[in-house]
Amino acid sequence: MSLTIDGITYYTTNEAAHELGVQPNSLRTVVANGTIAVRYMEELGRNLIAADELERYRAERAGQKGWTTRKDPSYQPTNSRAAYFREYRRRRHQEAAEQKQTREQTQTQTHTTTELEEEHR
Repeated sequence: MSLTIDGITYYTTNEAAHELGVQPNSLRTVVANGTIAVRYMEELGRNLIAADELERYRAERAGQKGWTTRKDPSYQPTNSRAAYFREYRRRRHQEAAEQKQTREQTQTQTHTTTELEEEHR
């Protein structure tokens, strides 16, 4: 439900996110970065985003890949994006292996300490 003030249509952050097809938190980040201008309405206690500001942002971002595009079954990433994801998965796999090794070492040390304590009793 948009709000019209002085002939200008405004949207709340949630409404604007819905209009743009992005998550509200993503839009809040864009607002916090200053990429989209907002008008704080003290009476309402919230930020409002003008419709023309949304259109400017939409035109600026036209053609860029976003979540809605990437979740489409026919989406094919560019070579650089595919390489990024391969490296990301490799790094995550390596981190998981290191964490598992650390857990196993900790368990081994705990068992050894417990065995030594039992011998001294």
